[in-house]
Amino acid sequence: MQLKPRSSLPSLVEYLKMLNNYRVMSTKTRLITTASAILIVAVLVIIGAVTKAQTSQSYVQVILNLLNGQQYFGVPHIYQGDNDGAPTSQWPVYYGPSTASQYWGPVSSSINQPVLMMVPAQFSSASAMFWSETYSGGSVTITMVSTFSEGSSPPADGLEIYLFLKPTMWGISPQYNYTIPYKSAAGEGWLTYLPSYPSRAEGDVIYPQSSTSYLIIQWDPWWQTAATQSGATGQWNVYIMSNPSGNNPSVSPSPSPNLGWPYAGWDGIGTGYFKPNPGDRINITVTYNPSTNMLSGVATDLNTGQSAGFTLNLGNYYTPPDSGSYVFGIAVSTGDAYANWALLYVVLMGNVKPSPLTTSTTTPATVTVTTTSIVTSTVTSPVTTTVTSTTTYTVTTTSPVTVTTTVFTTSSIIQTMIIALIIIIVVLAAALVTVTIRRR
Repeated sequence: MQLKPRSSLPSLVEYLKMLNNYRVMSTKTRLITTASAILIVAVLVIIGAVTKAQTSQSYVQVILNLLNGQQYFGVPHIYQGDNDGAPTSQWPVYYGPSTASQYWGPVSSSINQPVLMMVPAQFSSASAMFWSETYSGGSVTITMVSTFSEGSSPPADGLEIYLFLKPTMWGISPQYNYTIPYKSAAGEGWLTYLPSYPSRAEGDVIYPQSSTSYLIIQWDPWWQTAATQSGATGQWNVYIMSNPSGNNPSVSPSPSPNLGWPYAGWDGIGTGYFKPNPGDRINITVTYNPSTNMLSGVATDLNTGQSAGFTLNLGNYYTPPDSGSYVFGIAVSTGDAYANWALLYVVLMGNVKPSPLTTSTTTPATVTVTTTSIVTSTVTSPVTTTVTSTTTYTVTTTSPVTVTTTVFTTSSIIQTMIIALIIIIVVLAAALVTVTIRRR
């Protein structure tokens, strides 16, 4: 009797066909899984590379630009004035185009160049301007252009740059405008000492409260043009300041490494010197490099080309700051000698995060900054002067337009990459489900 094949059992041909389909489906599944892993790894690598690149990104933050009639204030900021040791809100004073002739009168009443006058031409006065930035490591450079229209001969006591303050009793908000906790050299009685402390040439410098030590770098034209001393070779003072309580400042190193007791900090260091004249533009640039713990600076009279510079290794006296939020500042001082110091331009360059992230501001002019090895600055009042110096950025001003700045930060880029990663995973998961259903 002939037996019929059981319908429930597949034939050999059908079995081989099923086995082949299973192998094909398994191969597809493995390919999709492998591709998914490769894509995930690739996205993670891209995120890491973007994060590293963004962390090392160098920004240019224009703090103030009044050159050639412009009136641009680029960041939230506060002021602090001091009158012989007592807080004052009488200065700084802004003179716009319509009132600038009041400031420039001693030079020429026809000049309408706006200025931010930091102090009047009087004995023992000071003022400072502060703003905050998020620092991400690496070198930091502050450049400013200053001037004066009247003062003693030679003028004093020059301009200061503040780096890496960590205030805990004040901040960059309107409530602290002209009311920060601080002490000044005059308020401490340091200018009445013979000799004065911490330097022979310093004037009424402001020492704000900060939970950590910070740096004050001062260019004082009184050095070498009026004050000389063995061990003092230039026109720069550098102080490591400590004032955590706000009312008990101290200066280090003490005694002074180059002048000894009774001075503190580095006093009258550097090479070169000059005596600026009323109406001259003075460009001051200071750079701190944490990888070498080096400070360097140069002051240049843009009208005469004369300059004074310094380079200083802070050594074990100062520990490079960690990444984080810090306050930076610029200031001026007078003492027995004086000038009505004013600011025309301030810019911060380095690994700092601009704030806000995206801004659209209508200003009297555009500020364009590009990386190069030459700086060209053209000043049109009271005279036209073109000077070339050796810093690492070009600053160009152009005609009035609306300035729009868009900055993508590390966090926004990472968020975009994560969204892309999620989309890829969802697509691959859908493909896996489709393959599984077809296999069944």
